[in-house]
Amino acid sequence: MLPTFQKIEPISKKARIVATLREAIISGRIKSGEQIVEGKLAQQLGVGQGLVREALIELEHQGFVQRTPFAGTQVTELTIQDAQQIYDLRIELEPLAFFLAGPNADTPHISALRELAEKARIASKAGDLDAFFQNHLAFRKKVWALSGNRYLHQILERVVIPLYALYVIRQSYNLEGILQTTIDCMDHQDRILVAYEEKNFEEARQTARSFLKRMKEYLGTRLPPASTA
Repeated sequence: MLPTFQKIEPISKKARIVATLREAIISGRIKSGEQIVEGKLAQQLGVGQGLVREALIELEHQGFVQRTPFAGTQVTELTIQDAQQIYDLRIELEPLAFFLAGPNADTPHISALRELAEKARIASKAGDLDAFFQNHLAFRKKVWALSGNRYLHQILERVVIPLYALYVIRQSYNLEGILQTTIDCMDHQDRILVAYEEKNFEEARQTARSFLKRMKEYLGTRLPPASTA
């Protein structure tokens, strides 16, 4: 009797382009701040320029590139000052999202958050930092959505997602420090889940604030951006 196999998912051309560019950015073959010319890239990959544009939009949503009207697209580049300013915003705004999300986090939502936290834990133990940060960011994005404040959600997506891309891009700089960051993130997730289960929403707010302050303090040693200008 033949063994049971999982179905093979079809992969679109756009997904392959996204994966190719993402790997090139993470490996450093495309440098931080480097300009990406859609026409030239389409020619190199042998695909239409429209398909490249769609892939770059997806990469922008993931935080790996920044698209500026009339100026084109470049690989995300954050200075130390940029990252610190992002954390200053997060420290003020994100704890509010965790507080507001609390009353909306019913049992199914908490279960979904716990599943994401567990996926992040498994990825961390396996040393798969890419998968870890994907799941940890998904955890936070779900909380932002649960806050019920779409303006707060939009602001956090705008400022926070490029920072997560930076963690992935710069992971080779200080692997030990980044791995410790994953442990801190998992402890934070666990504390948030306990606070939600106990209906202690102020505790969720304070847990988020303390975690973000600690991450800002570690920024210079664990995750120096490519430039300090």
